[in-house]
Amino acid sequence: MATKFNNTLLDLHEYVQERGFYYSLDQIYNFYVSLKTKPFVIITGISGSGKSKIVDLFAEYIGKVNDNNDNYEIVPVKPNWTDSRGLFGFHNIITGTYEITPTLQLFLRANQNPEKPYFLTLDEMNLAKVEYYFSDFLSLLESRKVCEINDHIMELIDEKLLKKFNTKMTLSHAIIISALTLPKDNQFRKISDFRETVAAKWWGRKYFHGEDKNWTPAFRTELNQYRPKGVLDTNGYKKDGSRLAGKAFFATKNANEYKLKSPFDMDDATRDEYQLLVDLISSSSIQQEQISLHSSNLPLKTNANEPDYSNSLVQGDNYYVPAKLEIPLNVFVIGTVNIDETTYMFSPKVLDRGNVLEFNDVDLYNAYGYGVNPNTPSSVANHELDMIIALATLDSTKTLIADYPQVFDIIAKIFHLLKTKNKHFGYRVINEISRFILIYVNQSKQSNEALQALDLQILQKVLPKLNGTEDELSSLLNKLLELCNTNSLLQSKTKIQRMIDQLDTTGYVTFIE
Repeated sequence: MATKFNNTLLDLHEYVQERGFYYSLDQIYNFYVSLKTKPFVIITGISGSGKSKIVDLFAEYIGKVNDNNDNYEIVPVKPNWTDSRGLFGFHNIITGTYEITPTLQLFLRANQNPEKPYFLTLDEMNLAKVEYYFSDFLSLLESRKVCEINDHIMELIDEKLLKKFNTKMTLSHAIIISALTLPKDNQFRKISDFRETVAAKWWGRKYFHGEDKNWTPAFRTELNQYRPKGVLDTNGYKKDGSRLAGKAFFATKNANEYKLKSPFDMDDATRDEYQLLVDLISSSSIQQEQISLHSSNLPLKTNANEPDYSNSLVQGDNYYVPAKLEIPLNVFVIGTVNIDETTYMFSPKVLDRGNVLEFNDVDLYNAYGYGVNPNTPSSVANHELDMIIALATLDSTKTLIADYPQVFDIIAKIFHLLKTKNKHFGYRVINEISRFILIYVNQSKQSNEALQALDLQILQKVLPKLNGTEDELSSLLNKLLELCNTNSLLQSKTKIQRMIDQLDTTGYVTFIE
């Protein structure tokens, strides 16, 4: 089967194999969901296991899908990096130019093309102390926050819909956005409630010739067109209408009050469009701080022979560096890690801020056709690859508690076990674990998929922070092993058993081997 570049997981998997490499569907999907949850991922594992190559192939495929062949940089970390100049360069006051780096060039290209994903690999990331050269990046990443919907954000969402999907915002879109901005009290609402939101008023001004006109009939049509008269569903609500809003909202028997459905209650096409809007809202409403690069009033040349700056930071092969810059929301950073006598360990501050993926398995059957197939059929093959990021928030955790309470019960048990040794995690990690699980299950109602995702999060967010002596960790690891065994969290169980074996042998254990 030839690669179609249709932006699906299965097609990416096919592309990887055509290029002569092998990663399982589950490995690739885990990598994708980790990036989408938080655009900073650490990959560790034995030498030659494909840590850098998976990023290379992933970026290559996404670049072809988006017609973008300069979306990737691999930057070897140098042992002498003691500040951020290795990543972001510096102002050369002698020449008056800016000494630019491949990292900063990538950021500037990404800034010019916000609808296209860009990827940066920091190769052998721990050859230098990560906190020395990477702290500015981590601080900017953590400065991101979601602000309330306003006219500017609505314009951004509309622009992204047009650029990426060749469609302007419809009234159905605006009604769904309105519902998402109203209090989450699970109540039915009148049309007037939706009509008075910022989102609806903006849409009225832009697409309905002014918000002051009586456009309740337009709302009513959007929500009710072709709902069968007198026909109710099993909940006692009117059956779905023909338009997007008519499929996304429940309507009362008299069709005068409406409530946004849970994604579980939507059909596949409606759920996909709903999730797209949720992601666009999140990515469009993210604010963050900027890194200071220099103090000049105008962007600096990076070469004395370049033409003077005029409007664009990237002009062909010429780059111009502004005084301040945000980390573009379409940049994904991956650090590869090796452990030997020349490298440094990560601090909890760094491990807290990303997923840690281990690449230690070598699949002789699928790579070389030797032996017995070790893999079970994957349930994630048909997922579409969407690189729009959305921040993990308190709402992520509340949604997980409501939709998968038994999964959150396990998270709470792990939290309390870790707290006995003062190794528990904070709100950010809880929210990011929740966000990962919600993305992973892709609105599926299958609790086994949520448990698979939780298994990965214990492995990638909880266990990497555990290191210490037998006295510190022996009882804790054994209790975690029992919990994982009881709940069939098999990957975490296997890793914990390896850590216990290492502890028994050497008296000390770290996650990264």
